Amino acid sequence: MIAFGSGHDEDGDHMGMHGQNQGQMMNTNDGAFSGSDIMFAQMMIPHHQQAIEMSDLAIKISKNSDVVKLAKQIKAAQTPEITQMRNWLSAANASETMDHSMGMGGMLSDAEISTLSKSTGKTFDSLFLTGMIAHHEGAIHMVMMIQDSSNAEVKTLGEAIVKAQTAEIALMKDLLKTL
Repeated sequence: MIAFGSGHDEDGDHMGMHGQNQGQMMNTNDGAFSGSDIMFAQMMIPHHQQAIEMSDLAIKISKNSDVVKLAKQIKAAQTPEITQMRNWLSAANASETMDHSMGMGGMLSDAEISTLSKSTGKTFDSLFLTGMIAHHEGAIHMVMMIQDSSNAEVKTLGEAIVKAQTAEIALMKDLLKTL
């Protein structure tokens, strides 16, 4: 069986938890965002965007109703989270992109996305599920960056990501057994 993703970046690093802006605070009208909060949003936005891209492929390609239902659920959850994180960055007057490269666990390479998009049937479903499991595991690991955030909204989103994606990982592992 072909599988994607490892949940860690190529160096085995913890996805940039030692960032340059970690101690810096960004003041907003609604509170403060730490450098870690900002870096989390800058990393999680493209991470979520890829999950949505993968979900769009599943909605289009998969014939498995459970996979399609899951893909729609992922897209519905992560689209507003992207908007929320973009709003944080805007409020903090921070760029949506980092000024340096950081590895993000679970991200599929361009080649893996290409392979996924050209797959069909059970092969597609297997690649989607294994790729999304690794993707979710990477996102859960990234939440460690903000576990000590003093911003209640940031902390709440982190907790919601862990809860939802942990449940989806269990579901995806069960779905893989039925393929």
